[in-house]
Amino acid sequence: MRSTATVCAASNVAEAIRRNEEWLTWRVLEYARERGYAGDTPTLEEPWRASIREYSASLLETIERSAGNGLGIGPDEDPEDDPSAALGVVEAKRNRERGISLRSFLCLAKCYRHGYEDLFRRTDLPAGDRERYLHLAVRFFDRFEIAVCVEWSGNSADKNAEFSRLFRQISVAKHEWEGMMDCVGEMVVLTDRVYRIRRCNRAFQQFVGREFLAILGGYCEAFLREKNVHVELSRPGEFEARQEDTGRWYNIHSYPFHRTLNPNDPGSDEALSGNVIILHDVTEQRSNIEEIATKNRMLTEAYNDLKRTQAQVLQQEKMASIGQLAAGVAHEINNPMGFIASNLRTLHKYADRLTGFIDLQDSALKEAAGPPETVRKARADSRIDRIREDMGALVQESLEGAERVRKIVQNLKSFSHVDQAEFKHADINECLNSTINIAWNEIKYKAAMSKDLGKIPLTKCYPQQINQVLMNILLNASHAIEKQGEIRVRTRMENGCVLVSISDTGCGISPAQLGRIFEPFFTTKEIGKGTGLGLSIAYDIVKKHNGEILVESEVGKGSTFTVRIPLVEPL
Repeated sequence: MRSTATVCAASNVAEAIRRNEEWLTWRVLEYARERGYAGDTPTLEEPWRASIREYSASLLETIERSAGNGLGIGPDEDPEDDPSAALGVVEAKRNRERGISLRSFLCLAKCYRHGYEDLFRRTDLPAGDRERYLHLAVRFFDRFEIAVCVEWSGNSADKNAEFSRLFRQISVAKHEWEGMMDCVGEMVVLTDRVYRIRRCNRAFQQFVGREFLAILGGYCEAFLREKNVHVELSRPGEFEARQEDTGRWYNIHSYPFHRTLNPNDPGSDEALSGNVIILHDVTEQRSNIEEIATKNRMLTEAYNDLKRTQAQVLQQEKMASIGQLAAGVAHEINNPMGFIASNLRTLHKYADRLTGFIDLQDSALKEAAGPPETVRKARADSRIDRIREDMGALVQESLEGAERVRKIVQNLKSFSHVDQAEFKHADINECLNSTINIAWNEIKYKAAMSKDLGKIPLTKCYPQQINQVLMNILLNASHAIEKQGEIRVRTRMENGCVLVSISDTGCGISPAQLGRIFEPFFTTKEIGKGTGLGLSIAYDIVKKHNGEILVESEVGKGSTFTVRIPLVEPL
């Protein structure tokens, strides 16, 4: 006994089909033309409209008969008196007599199927009724197509039994296939050539938050856009897309397919075609990859820092060894130079006394009627007068040489600062002068030196390290000059910082190399002539003092390195 609500719903469906008959006719014909099957049937709309009325009548009869048992058409039902099967038999006979092949007619039947599916989606029926009747329409055409195949073959004595058997086999296979696809974690979607959904698994239904019948026939890209996944499925192959609201990433494969219905005729126009879309959530995988990449970058940076630190330690140890050696050499030189200078000063006094005594002796001899001839001859032969004239000059030159050696020793001691490695007040001008004196032998043959040292206060720093910075920049300036040039050194105060500028008229640095000159082991010198550590160590030392090194350079004109060090507890 059918309820009033069921009768009312069926009546609403009948009214919706009647009211949309013109649209349904247009829609089915449009599908047929789109797939190239309109040529197998009359081109006038009236025959199509008549055919639509037959299909609608059969469908409505199916709905009425199924209303009492929950709108179900299952594989175990008896197909006898089934309107869908009856229509299938009639259509099979009719189209077979017209000479249409089974393959062509089944493809044409798909156009009717899709047209009715679209119609139910656009009706104003309540959502629940719309989905139930859409489901019934899908099952109606499933049974219709099986009945067509059974009737067309004409080989079964009991066509109803054959129909039931085939339907059960297809239904079981369909449920097995759907069950298998629903167990797959990836989202799998089957679409037609314009990406309207024909099949999808449970994972995709859960993703879009809709039942299968609400998805069927809709555009795949539209459903993905609703979930903030913007893609162009027309681009075949593999690509990734991000879900904007959740930040999750999906790997998307789009596989177009084309299957000829007649395997014995590959050139046949009768074929199935569409696309298989597979979406795989790769958020965790991508996160792991990014985490691994981040750790790799951190390891690379740590390794580079370790290499740089090791190189700096080796360089500092080398500089410390050189400093200790210089201090030792200075000490060893200083000891003999001490008594040499002392002896020269004593000799100078003795020479003064001897000269005074000889002068006194000459005066006495002259007063006593002159020295004997033998004395005069011995004096001339020994060139006593010449010796008297040269002795003072020789002793004075020796004293000046000893003083120069003393200054060199003092500069070596000042540069090494073996006993001054602590953070202390220092005069940057003094550090610069000391470093220039040490490097002068490397500079004097290639460049003239000009100095403009401003008045700057003492500042706390590591003097030995500042010397190393200045030495590296001065030597680089000298090496940049091929033949003869000029090196200009200037110090000044500016905005609470000590600035030391060292300019040269050398070859300059290209813009491509300028950004890399402070990288460890990067050098513009020939192999074997540079380690690439000098400026890197200088940069780190200045950074340690909270300062910076500024570089201006022009190829062919020279470079200017400016060391800027903030004043710390100035005196």
